[in-house]
Amino acid sequence: MKRSFLFWAGMFFILILPGITAGEEARTPGFYVGAAKCDITPDRPVPLAGQFHTRISQGIDNPVMANVVAMEWVDAEGKSDYAIWVGIDTVSIRYEFNQTIRKAFREKFPQLDETKLILSATHTHSAPGLIADDYYRINQEGVMLPSEYIQFMVGKMIPAMEQAWEGRTAGKYAYGMDFAVVAYNRRAIYADGRAVMYGNTNDPNFRAMEGMEDHDVGCMFFWNAEDKLIAMMVNVACPSQENEGSMRIDADFWHPVRTMLQKKHGEDLVVLGLCGAAGDMSPHIRYRVAAEERMRALRKLSRTEELGRRIVGAVESTLEVVEGTRETPSVLKSLYAEIDLPERKITEQDYQHAVSEAQRLEKIAAEAKDGGAGGPYTQAKWHRRIAHRWDKLAENPNPVYPTCIHVVRIGDTVWCTNQFELYTDFGVQMKARSAAKQTFVVQLSDGLIGGGTYLPSERAMRGGGYGAVIQSNMVGAEGGQILVEKTLELVNQLFPKK
Repeated sequence: MKRSFLFWAGMFFILILPGITAGEEARTPGFYVGAAKCDITPDRPVPLAGQFHTRISQGIDNPVMANVVAMEWVDAEGKSDYAIWVGIDTVSIRYEFNQTIRKAFREKFPQLDETKLILSATHTHSAPGLIADDYYRINQEGVMLPSEYIQFMVGKMIPAMEQAWEGRTAGKYAYGMDFAVVAYNRRAIYADGRAVMYGNTNDPNFRAMEGMEDHDVGCMFFWNAEDKLIAMMVNVACPSQENEGSMRIDADFWHPVRTMLQKKHGEDLVVLGLCGAAGDMSPHIRYRVAAEERMRALRKLSRTEELGRRIVGAVESTLEVVEGTRETPSVLKSLYAEIDLPERKITEQDYQHAVSEAQRLEKIAAEAKDGGAGGPYTQAKWHRRIAHRWDKLAENPNPVYPTCIHVVRIGDTVWCTNQFELYTDFGVQMKARSAAKQTFVVQLSDGLIGGGTYLPSERAMRGGGYGAVIQSNMVGAEGGQILVEKTLELVNQLFPKK
């Protein structure tokens, strides 16, 4: 009995199409997007990163997460470009973690370009540290060491990346921005010119906050082939460290942001929080404290809930306006560059002070019953590394600091990354001079070495204080300006003048 054409056509769709991978489907020109999330909360106590003193977690207030958005653009000739972006509830992307997860990525996705993987930290101070096991003095039993935790979280994150990449479908996007007061400049300037992080503003000698604030809430939304909102990337120029002294695991203000947005748009929604240039910013109120706290109490919200309310308000306001503009982006192009920035120069005075402080703190740590876990052990190392850098100057008087930049164009927008706690001045420069219609700057992303050290502005270096002293920096304002120029060079490559 002869079979009809329609029969055999139907058999093709039944038998053949299920075997086609998502990557093969993506050869059809267009934009493809997938998203996933995973819980990376440890199942044992861990050292929490972000302070000098050792903090071993004493419970969980809310989960820490890794959120993934995978994007691909295929042109008319079948050539593709893509980016896999992972936002992680942690302080910074440390070298130990970065090397481990990239090795796992190469093994799992040998067909993909590793430079298209972007890892970014939200900078919560109440998450496990992705650091060397001896960074903190750990004196108690049953603690999951950082090396163990890194293996634990990589085991969670690689499947989430696979789910996002393999699950991508033809999609659309929309973008926009609104504003929310989340960040406050945290460096107070006094009559004698000194700058003090978290300095008292109720002081007769207080004169001003040192720098500008960036209240942009930049948003990008993604819909799948079924026209379902599956993910959003939310860019806020503020570290998530309201609860920075907590002894409990906590994603800080990103937790209420996610829960509020998922309550409205569905539990499967992926909310990828990204920290903008905010090395001199904090969510801590610096003045008008009583007035803000009164309003928060009247709303019956915790401080992180109040910050979440502000961010969600900006996100929802943006979505309401731009939802009708969703479309297939005209292009997705991802560039990656490795650059050398000049290290900040160490003076002999810096060296002498660092050695003196290191010796003093090492003595305190040696005599303490806890071995200096209360702070001296880590603070001594903070100073001692300046002495190590000074010693190396004899061999190389002009050392450089290698780092990397990702620049991703999506339609008329561009995303720019750096690995530092980058002072806001530099991020605003990038936004002001960018050729894109909307520019997103993301700090604390993956680097080549080290982690997220501060990169201060010139005026901050003049004022001194934590975050701007040599112990806080590998790169100074000179290198920061080079970072700006190199980033804008890449942006201009993606937006050539007509």
